Amino acid sequence: GVRASGNQGFDNNEIVRLEFDSEKGTLTFFLNNVQQPVYISGIKEKVRFVFALYNQNETCVIRSLKKLAAATAVQVANEKAVKW
Repeated sequence: GVRASGNQGFDNNEIVRLEFDSEKGTLTFFLNNVQQPVYISGIKEKVRFVFALYNQNETCVIRSLKKLAAATAVQVANEKAVKW
């Protein structure tokens, strides 16, 4: 696929949050509670989240997985949709 730049990279001990809106078919990324401008749109299939760790001693902590009463993602400056 084509790489879409615009979101900040993340490092150790940072909080990455993904918000999937099944009604809109969008997946929005948050880094340390700051919404990132590049999001995925046009998702119509069922979604599964998969995590990959590449180096020895890496960890990933899933703090919660829940259904939200309402989406928290909003329009942000320079937002860009990447079609699924």
